[in-house]
Amino acid sequence: MVLPPEKQQKHPDNLNAIWYNRVIYKEQKKALDAFLRQLDLPIPLTKYAVDRTAKTGQILAYLDAVHAQLRQFSSRRRVVCIEGAAGNPLLSFLVYYYYTALQGRPLAIHCIDTNAILMDKARRRAQALQFDHLHFHTGDIADFHIAGRVDMVYALHACGTATDKALHLGLRHHANCIMAVPCCQHSLRRQMRGHPLKQLTKHSIFKEKIAYMVGDALRALLLEMQGYKVDIIEFASSRYTEKNALIRARRSPGNKASGLWQEYVQLRDAFHLAPPLESYLNMEGKVPARCQPLPQVAEATP
Repeated sequence: MVLPPEKQQKHPDNLNAIWYNRVIYKEQKKALDAFLRQLDLPIPLTKYAVDRTAKTGQILAYLDAVHAQLRQFSSRRRVVCIEGAAGNPLLSFLVYYYYTALQGRPLAIHCIDTNAILMDKARRRAQALQFDHLHFHTGDIADFHIAGRVDMVYALHACGTATDKALHLGLRHHANCIMAVPCCQHSLRRQMRGHPLKQLTKHSIFKEKIAYMVGDALRALLLEMQGYKVDIIEFASSRYTEKNALIRARRSPGNKASGLWQEYVQLRDAFHLAPPLESYLNMEGKVPARCQPLPQVAEATP
């Protein structure tokens, strides 16, 4: 799939263009360009179009992350994916088109969001494109379930608790791969208090970054304790989005959880910060009794 180095066209001024030429065969590029236009997404060609193509850059970079995982699955069966908090599901349209039209691989994607208008609009677009296995569901991620095997659950910039709900959705379905890029995490920021980094967090910009890092590290530990191998990477250039931390979890039944609860509690209690994923797992009895939840106290001012 990846072009040999001598055939890769380098664009040092545009990280997304590097990806674009590194992954996509030249004979596929025209078709993908045409589809991007069909989705009303501007094509990323030069550094001067960065502002207009930021969303395109994010989506193409996420497609790269999705492809790195899906290519490891068998091409002989239909791969099943779920996008949580899909919103305007341009990402899933692109993933579906890339695999079914350009790769010739069977794929089914279920998009879930609480916005009925966006889901209806996407459903009509999918019908017009004859994307027969691209499905849309209106509702809360926490209530969503499909029968059968699920290979991947992903979410891009899911707001509020939606990131944790999407991660939990992947756990509930025993997905082989779970990926999420959190968006706003104001609730975590407001929780944080009584920690050893007060000289840093008295500056608002640092407090936000630390809350993001601690929150994502805690989510990663929770996923590891459920039998996943987890890493957190930058999935896109910061020129396209500052919220570019991708939590990437791959199911690994042999992954040892011993000692991780202690690490989790130490980090959580040090910052007095717990992601909602902990409470979701606690309701299922998957949190050890010795891991007592944080006491409920009034939120500190930001």
